[in-house]
Amino acid sequence: SQFTRKAMSHRKFERPRHGNMGFLPRKRANRARGRIRKFPADDQSQDCHLTAFLCYKAGMTHIVRDLDRPGSKMHKKEV
Repeated sequence: SQFTRKAMSHRKFERPRHGNMGFLPRKRANRARGRIRKFPADDQSQDCHLTAFLCYKAGMTHIVRDLDRPGSKMHKKEV
């Protein structure tokens, strides 16, 4: 027939994604403070030191505060 079926390429080439997968999922953080996922093995011979650090995905938290700026349109309002 006059309509010949062309072999489909992979979506990776036909319509590549836009943006980095490192910033997904795009949603609000479900806790404001990070959580410690793993502690290193305890070594009794070393002195007391920091063993873990709180980390969380930044950028999707919501902060509300009162603005205290006299003369501003938003003075004494939540921002």
